[in-house]
Amino acid sequence: MSNSYFRFKRFTIHQDRCAMKVSTDAAVLGALAEAHTPRRILDIGTGTGVLALMLAQRYDQANVMAIEIETEASDQALANVSESPWSDRVQVKHGSFQEFCAEEPVKFDLIVSNPPYYTAHLASSDGKKNTALHQDSLSFFELARGVHALLADDGAFWLILPPRQMKEFEAVATDVGLWGMAKVRVYDREGKPVLREVQSFSHRPNAGDIPVQTLLIKDVDGQYSLAYKTLLQAYFLHF
Repeated sequence: MSNSYFRFKRFTIHQDRCAMKVSTDAAVLGALAEAHTPRRILDIGTGTGVLALMLAQRYDQANVMAIEIETEASDQALANVSESPWSDRVQVKHGSFQEFCAEEPVKFDLIVSNPPYYTAHLASSDGKKNTALHQDSLSFFELARGVHALLADDGAFWLILPPRQMKEFEAVATDVGLWGMAKVRVYDREGKPVLREVQSFSHRPNAGDIPVQTLLIKDVDGQYSLAYKTLLQAYFLHF
């Protein structure tokens, strides 16, 4: 997925100006994230705009706000949105999530993020990639606190992280009043370690253990699994 563009069934993502290209992480999160008939959706750190457009496709009555701190990525997301069928319902805002939280008075029914998660990680010489990957620009605490403030009372927040970082975020989220509601563990294939966890959070405390599901990207023979193809069938051309 490292070409200068990635073509979906109903829209195209140009990505030559973005440090982070269309990825399996973004695709899985965009397909799994859900809320009951959301009217306002927020995508934190939109990058190319792929999550915002996937959700605009699925929820045809929703308005989507996509925030991006990196200038070139924000400009490219805006261009991708303007060429999509949903340019009238998706807005791209350049700036930090922290600034957005301070200015935005409304609540969102669905919030999604594929957030930066590296902390003690050797920085790249690519400043744009550092912004996309490292928590220096948005810590887990700032993310959780902002989501808590912007999430509607019955809304859902979804994000994707590696397992260790998800455990760290869960602890921070609980401290600010966000509670895990459901989790999907993503594996490359059976018998391999967990690659990513996709989890939803809400304002409502969970009385017991949250339900956990499993998603295998590939079968034992290395082909895309039926579950993965079914999940992304509405988006990917080859599914």
